Amino acid sequence: METIIDNPLTNCGSRSPSVYVVIPNKNGRSHLSYSLPSLFGTNYDNYRVVLVDDGSTDESAGYVRRDYRDVTILNNSGKTGFAGAVNTGIRHALSSNAAYIAIFNSDIKVLPEWLNMILPIFAREQNAGLVGFAEITKEREELFYNSTVNVTDVVYKNVPRLAGCLYICPAAAFKRIGLFDEDYFMYGEDNDFFYRLKAAGFKLLETNVPVWHYGEGSSQNNKLLPTWLAYRNALRFSIKNEGLLGALRMILALANQGCNPFLRQPADHPVFRRMRRYNPVFNILLILGSCVWNLRHLGSTLKSRVVRI
Repeated sequence: METIIDNPLTNCGSRSPSVYVVIPNKNGRSHLSYSLPSLFGTNYDNYRVVLVDDGSTDESAGYVRRDYRDVTILNNSGKTGFAGAVNTGIRHALSSNAAYIAIFNSDIKVLPEWLNMILPIFAREQNAGLVGFAEITKEREELFYNSTVNVTDVVYKNVPRLAGCLYICPAAAFKRIGLFDEDYFMYGEDNDFFYRLKAAGFKLLETNVPVWHYGEGSSQNNKLLPTWLAYRNALRFSIKNEGLLGALRMILALANQGCNPFLRQPADHPVFRRMRRYNPVFNILLILGSCVWNLRHLGSTLKSRVVRI
């Protein structure tokens, strides 16, 4: 059931809650050239931008340091991947007394009103742990630019999961359930976080506010890596959160997703595109490899089932 926002937020000087926008970046110079101009068109009056550079070699940090001097740049080694980079930014935001933290992929575009559209939901839904957006893929960019959604047209609904390219959480949610599980490295860490939020009694709310997403911007030069991690981490998620039966169901689901020639989904669906990038024989090898990897790391996965606060 969708709920309509009837109390849009307006800029209110020092009373506006602080929002820290965390951008994990790995060799994303070409994407930052459009995502940062979009972000800095935001018309909310109290936000800070934190870019966590995860061992880039493409002068990403230099570009941001030169052209966007208001951005705080933090450095990661690259060894903990997307999840570790996000955690570095979240820790910085929490230490700076952020009221809300937005996880903002480096390959997206937002509307100027995106924060003014979303923040009233937290005031209305006291148990909202995360509010997300309607993802528009790169093939449908005109839908983003032709959007007619404004602060009086925002609707939202309770969902089990949503697009991981952009979402906003109250700082209290991270303090309650902890940060991202860095053993996922990249892909799947958001679903794990969503699951833990729901288990802690928080709501996940999806809005009709659009966000344009290029997709796989941090791995554009290595398409095998996101496909491998998608298979590997989907199985890890099930082992960690759903037990043995869930893991067995996931293996069957992965086989169906990657190998069933009769399965039809939209060609521009990001998950479907990632899982069906290669032929069924190769995908079977990816599934087998995922099983082997997860068996080797079973001990650490089971230990991670205890939520770290």
